[in-house]
Amino acid sequence: MSEQEQKPGQRFDIPDLSDWRVLADKALRGADFDSTLIRRTASGIARGPLRTAADDPRNAGTPGDFPYVRGISAKIDQHRPWHITQSFSMANPATANAAILDDLAGGVSALLLYLDPTGKNGIAVRTRDDLQAVLAGVDLSIVPVLLQARPLNAAYAAMLVTLWQDMGLTHAQGGLGFSPVGQTIRHGMDFDLLPEKLNRTAAFARWATDHAPGVATAIITSSLIHEAGGSDALELAFAAAGGISYFKVFREYGLSPDEAARAIMFSLSLDADVPLGIAKLRAARRVWARLMSACDVGQQASAMSIHVGTSKRMMSRLAPYTNVLRTSTAAFAAVTGGAQFISVEPYDLALGTDDAKARRIARNVQIMLHEEVQAGRVIDPAGGAYAIEKLTDDLAEAAWAAFQEVERRGGLIKAAQSGWLAQTITTQRETRLNAIKSGEVTLVGVTNFVEDGERLPAPTPPASIPTPPNVADFPETFSLPDFLDAARAGAKLRPMGTSNPDPAFAPTNFCAPFEDARAGEEQ
Repeated sequence: MSEQEQKPGQRFDIPDLSDWRVLADKALRGADFDSTLIRRTASGIARGPLRTAADDPRNAGTPGDFPYVRGISAKIDQHRPWHITQSFSMANPATANAAILDDLAGGVSALLLYLDPTGKNGIAVRTRDDLQAVLAGVDLSIVPVLLQARPLNAAYAAMLVTLWQDMGLTHAQGGLGFSPVGQTIRHGMDFDLLPEKLNRTAAFARWATDHAPGVATAIITSSLIHEAGGSDALELAFAAAGGISYFKVFREYGLSPDEAARAIMFSLSLDADVPLGIAKLRAARRVWARLMSACDVGQQASAMSIHVGTSKRMMSRLAPYTNVLRTSTAAFAAVTGGAQFISVEPYDLALGTDDAKARRIARNVQIMLHEEVQAGRVIDPAGGAYAIEKLTDDLAEAAWAAFQEVERRGGLIKAAQSGWLAQTITTQRETRLNAIKSGEVTLVGVTNFVEDGERLPAPTPPASIPTPPNVADFPETFSLPDFLDAARAGAKLRPMGTSNPDPAFAPTNFCAPFEDARAGEEQ
């Protein structure tokens, strides 16, 4: 038998997009192409059925290079490509410490602490001794601590800073969690008090710049937009507008452009839409880097520090085990998108049971992504995929347009005060709920493939909270030295007074209306 040279493409015509369209229309049998095969995101971005080289904007650059679309570094730490971050909010400090030590032994590498002097919305930390009890046995020289944004952050930051100081740490890592703009918007606080809160934030930013450059001071909690039901473009616009608000304050306080940029980190939420989640992080870095470039920030300092939490608004209460699928896909998107800190919510989040098994599975999701999937061995693995590149470009453009709208309204604070931000989120949330109701968007285990009689985790018994000590309070007038001295002396936090949260910014859960109806039918 004679051998003949085979030349690829010699016997076949090279097809083009019009050829594919003919076949697609034939397969549709008269159905409308656009309404059948093209979907739009909550940001209004078209997601077509096929992307080609013609759709590639070719502006992503290379990994580690400005504007960091493809990641902030061209090198990978094979042992820890990202920080496996676990959140802790159980009320009792001793219980929290036991959980922290167990999770660190199980593979967690960074801690996200929810703190609340009342113990209702986090660990009941009232004094520095309480925080020290929470972190007992933790090597703070290698374990980053991220404080979750809270209205009382100045006192909590003072406690953590003095712990670092007394340990002689010169390379502390983490974030102090200052978010006065987001907290004021979310909790309906007095905007007239915001300048003083920003002044406190700037004072700690100055300290961190001088003594702990690995610590970010402000965290832009744009995740609150996502959790309230807002679109991805609006969330990224909030991140950009919030970031520039702090940047201006830090510059006025004397920080250089590079120092001001490095004092800021961002907290975003990702849901189970993997391509959109990847594009979201890539677009966020592009928008922020371009914005910092316009503010005379050097290219290296323009790299975005990102914490990603898996979305709370997608978590089912009656089908909790399906949440593992949702959080796993969100975590994969976070890894592939290049987040530095990733926290996976436990599957029983909506039940509030705080089960050790659920926390173990949450951290194991990331361990499997690292050890088995080896998702951290490739920088920007989605780079070059036409659909991802196009989605990244479109989302960046949509986010930039939303950011410009915020700026036209006088900036983030004025956009919130005018009611525009609340109205926009409310409209986007209702649109999403209607899409779920109509079946355009499905929730596995909630609106589709519902399993009746699923066994739910047992409720967690109420936690006992130690009686607060009878010691002095933190000073009412702020100065950084006074707050540090007070924290070291054991000053006690006073609970905040009542606030009037704007319901537009309240965390939502897209599963809740359907599960509430289902629970009512079963009674």
